[in-house]
Amino acid sequence: MQEKFVLKTLKKVAAIGTGVAMAGATLTGALALDLGDYPSPYVVDGTYDDSTALVVGDNAIAADTLGMVDIATNLQFESKVAVESDGGTVISVEGGKTEKVPLGAALAATSFFDSSLQDDDVSSFWDGEISFQGTSYDTSEELQFLNGGPVVSFALNSSEDDYLSAPFMEVPARDLVKFFYKFDESINLSSASTTQPLEIDFLGDNLKITNVPTAGTSFTAYVGEEHYLLVDESVTILVDDEEKTVSLDEAGASSVVVAVDGTTEIISTGNTVIVNGVEITVDSTFSRTERAESSAVLIVGKESSETYTSGNPYIGEPTDGTADWVWSISGLSTQGTSQTLAIENDFVMNDLDDGPIAVGECLDLPNDYAQVCFDSLSVSADDYATYTIELDEDLDVSNSVDGNTSLDTIYIHTTASEGIELPAYTAGEAVVNETAAKKTDKVWLYTTGAAAAINGSNVTGTGGVYVDVFYKDPAAPSIVRWHGSVNLNNSAQSRDLLYINYGNTKDSTNMVLEGNGTASTSLLGLYFDIAPDTASDMIAANDDLYMLWGISDDVNSLGRTRSSEEAEELAWNSTAGSAITTIGTKDEDHRLAYGVIIKDPKSNGASDEINLEIPQDQVFANIVVQGTGTTVSGGSTTYVTSDISPATKLASEISSPADYQLIVVGGPCANALVEDLFDLTCDGWSFESGEAIVKLAENGDNVAMLIAGTSSDDTRRAAKAVADYSDYSLSGMEVMVSGTTMDDITVGEVAEAVEEEAEEVEAEEETEEAEETEEAEE
Repeated sequence: MQEKFVLKTLKKVAAIGTGVAMAGATLTGALALDLGDYPSPYVVDGTYDDSTALVVGDNAIAADTLGMVDIATNLQFESKVAVESDGGTVISVEGGKTEKVPLGAALAATSFFDSSLQDDDVSSFWDGEISFQGTSYDTSEELQFLNGGPVVSFALNSSEDDYLSAPFMEVPARDLVKFFYKFDESINLSSASTTQPLEIDFLGDNLKITNVPTAGTSFTAYVGEEHYLLVDESVTILVDDEEKTVSLDEAGASSVVVAVDGTTEIISTGNTVIVNGVEITVDSTFSRTERAESSAVLIVGKESSETYTSGNPYIGEPTDGTADWVWSISGLSTQGTSQTLAIENDFVMNDLDDGPIAVGECLDLPNDYAQVCFDSLSVSADDYATYTIELDEDLDVSNSVDGNTSLDTIYIHTTASEGIELPAYTAGEAVVNETAAKKTDKVWLYTTGAAAAINGSNVTGTGGVYVDVFYKDPAAPSIVRWHGSVNLNNSAQSRDLLYINYGNTKDSTNMVLEGNGTASTSLLGLYFDIAPDTASDMIAANDDLYMLWGISDDVNSLGRTRSSEEAEELAWNSTAGSAITTIGTKDEDHRLAYGVIIKDPKSNGASDEINLEIPQDQVFANIVVQGTGTTVSGGSTTYVTSDISPATKLASEISSPADYQLIVVGGPCANALVEDLFDLTCDGWSFESGEAIVKLAENGDNVAMLIAGTSSDDTRRAAKAVADYSDYSLSGMEVMVSGTTMDDITVGEVAEAVEEEAEEVEAEEETEEAEETEEAEE
């Protein structure tokens, strides 16, 4: 008899006790597995593992099969890839606020976000009445951006080359983002006490303020769980993931006797004591003639009552000096409406190591009560065209200018059809060959540094350096035509050579290539003058990209030296008259304020080439400020569903289980794979009706998951819990799923069942031992 009960005990422990080594090598070796990772390993980052097999027993009934269908359907849903685009449109925001913020701008600069946001901006922010000591007071919440708040930065304006071409939302200083609880009517907070506290909800945390010292820079509040207990009643709470049972043993007129897991203390009303790891504050006590009617209100938790001082970490923030959010408190003891009860950021994000906010990420306030999100960029990654600027030797233009069959030129070409516009040059300012504007995708610039156009003429009475402009005629692709010549050294006239003509980036408004007044027999200076449609749409006065070309009889190199990258050959300037930023030797892609991307200047410069990705419109950051009830449609993330074919098999069709990532549906009585993979047998099953387990085990280099219940309905219920895993707390190697219907599902730990079963088995063993002893004596 003894052997039988020991065997049953081992089977039970193997079924639901993950920490017992005698359960076998498979169980012990699988301790690193965690149900909290589901749907991994079956679906990882939206990618379905084709080695997955869903298995039911050969004689499975319909409920097992339905459970398998639920899981297969969920796996299909999870098999989708999130495609993050750096472009998109926020179609609408309900319950929040969105603005298009230019690159380089602060969120609350000029005409973007207001510096203060209230409930009419974010609907979940509080604005209403609270009751304090018998009187109602108007209060509200407010998010503030100080000094413009966070900044949408890019590599050149933040001096952080590691950003590459990606923009980030930086928080360049402490105390830029603040969240306030405001008292909109005159109130005396100093009157708060333990018997008449001020109760407010702040950032999702319930605070019962019981004391405001005279200095007004701190307050004391109850922050634990509040429980009303009669004598001999108890409550179980969680402290650092450990369950603690708090009991009220006695309640007198001014003190109580409490116990925490057997450790007893006497605590006076209004005092706080730590008892066996639980902080307990006695809020009030009620002594009655009948002991059973005596009671008390206890505040219990890891912390029950806490004093918060300005500059201290906010609730739940680390106390080791790394808190992101700290209290900002002043004037609380002053009667009126000028009190400051707020938090503020205590971090700086201004380089890649600080973790600035990337596209698709949010700056989170505590409890995610409010978020400032970099939702997307206003221009999709598909809406850029490539523009290449390089040397082109031996250009034949003899069909336009007799005798010129071998010119060394700057060749500008693009993937955008008619992506370049040549304006109609003005006679008297330029040498005009064609009087109408032209659109093309290929342009050549030629100069010898001479004070005349290629045909030997110039503007009467005007010297300087002329650049001749040629283009490929779309109507006659074999012909290179001469459009005219522009004098780059005459500041009194237009020096516009061409316009970018791609989408809304067009004409003389957005991106113009012109001379910068630096032209001689040895050097040619050109630059793209880049500007927004409206001046307020770009934070800096300029967004200019400078190029320096070398001349030796004609155009010979990018920079002063051919086939060599040089810092000054490519440069950026954000403000007229300020020093330029050289970028010719940077080996990372960089983005300009308008959104233009410069591809690897160093590598391309070594080949005397410039590669630009030009957007079809100015690029803005779509920023969303949202609360707990905000919904956003549009944005940058789309999901592409994968076409998967989940393998569904009978147990007899699995000859080599280790070849599969397995999901085994049905218990050992219904599915023959269970005994080998999970050390469970039909005879050894000891769960009750209404109970099921979800359990992981190693399966060679793969994983096996068991979903098994006492009845087929129990199995199906557990399968639903797995399929709807986001609604339940799946964690560890195994969980118990219990319930009575398909809508009544509870997921909990199995450890409690192990302990209860072990106690039952121990009791049975003791009974049998006594019986055997009695029989032996007889």
